[in-house]
Amino acid sequence: MLKHAFIISVHKNFEQIKLLVGSLSFGDVFLHVDLKSDELYHKLCMEYKNSSNVKIIENRVNVNWSGFSQVEATLNLLKAVKKNHKEYDYIHFISGQDLLLLSPKKLDSFIENHGKGKEFIDIEDIGNYKWRVKCFNFFRENPKNRTLTYRGIDILLRLIQLPFIRRHNLQNNKLYKGSSWFSITSDFLTYVIKVVEGTDYVQQFRYTACPDEHFFQILAMNSEFKHCIVSNNFRYVVFEKLNPSPKTLTMEDYPNFMNGNYMFARKFDWNKDKDVIYQVLKDVR
Repeated sequence: MLKHAFIISVHKNFEQIKLLVGSLSFGDVFLHVDLKSDELYHKLCMEYKNSSNVKIIENRVNVNWSGFSQVEATLNLLKAVKKNHKEYDYIHFISGQDLLLLSPKKLDSFIENHGKGKEFIDIEDIGNYKWRVKCFNFFRENPKNRTLTYRGIDILLRLIQLPFIRRHNLQNNKLYKGSSWFSITSDFLTYVIKVVEGTDYVQQFRYTACPDEHFFQILAMNSEFKHCIVSNNFRYVVFEKLNPSPKTLTMEDYPNFMNGNYMFARKFDWNKDKDVIYQVLKDVR
């Protein structure tokens, strides 16, 4: 069997997280709990204090939508995996509202069939989103950054910048974008940490927008790993219209994701539809 580690960013739904973690018992699990969720953090620490395969990392971040804090939390999880001094075939980054759609045996077969040793990262050309990393974005760590007021000010400042200001960050890199969720090898994890700790790469993402959708894509495609990329993270996620958050999946969506074409699906919510969560867990045993 392949050796798996699951790094998970969580912020709510204690009971749902327990079910998710239980479904991943064949691997090691690393949890980052949003700094705003202290009660959840303490409950999880108590729940898994004697666990041999579940680790709640202490280096927590106040995570804000579209801010660099999302990348920072991910990097803290990756560093925790590295410090665990185990060799994993794959490290899977998911949220606490994801579910694994395959049994351990089928997950291994899925990876073998799609290229063991490849990096499963959703990557595409940056297209019209270049402004995210080449303009200064000032409100991305503000918890209210999704309100109309802050969004309006942000757009105005960006429009003012475009004719006059040119950021010099990431000058020698081709730019890419994609989903923030991935499944990577230990070799790529080691490379990420080497770059983060040994260069100014992190600094070049300060005051950028949605860096979690660019940070790992740009890093991978401007490295020797670009030849090992499968531009697909094999996650089932649905975005409806202009909603920045993915659709919450229910039993109605079940046939669309439970068909062997995906490793994970998101997002599920314990408070909206428990039945679909239990059905997935039942069918992947």
